Amino acid sequence: MSYFVNPVKEDQCVFVTYEGKTTLVEFMAARYEANELLSVKRWNRIVVNTAGLRFSPMTLELIDLASDLSSDLPPSTRIALVIRPDQVKNAELVERVAQIEGVFLNYFLDPDMAALWVKQPPGTGKNKERNQKSKP
Repeated sequence: MSYFVNPVKEDQCVFVTYEGKTTLVEFMAARYEANELLSVKRWNRIVVNTAGLRFSPMTLELIDLASDLSSDLPPSTRIALVIRPDQVKNAELVERVAQIEGVFLNYFLDPDMAALWVKQPPGTGKNKERNQKSKP
């Protein structure tokens, strides 16, 4: 298995981490597992870390992932997508498309900054400085 789903009670957040080569089946399995945990626990925070993948997901794959993760969740759900620097252009498009569709998704280069953002209360906006500390 090349993904991990980790619910963290203290943060009321589910952390999904992909590593190595991940198949579409594993992407879907992680989606169902994460959505089920969020639903059962009535949480609305998820951090999805794709930075450990050996390949760079295509823009459409990232859009599908974001859309799939949010499809069964309430609109108040915050989704933080952690990516590698080579995925920024794709992630910017994913973020715009997600927000047009009403999904509260932001991308980050730094997993710690993603976790901080996802823990913010609803109504607090996106911080454009969110990736500054991670850029070379």
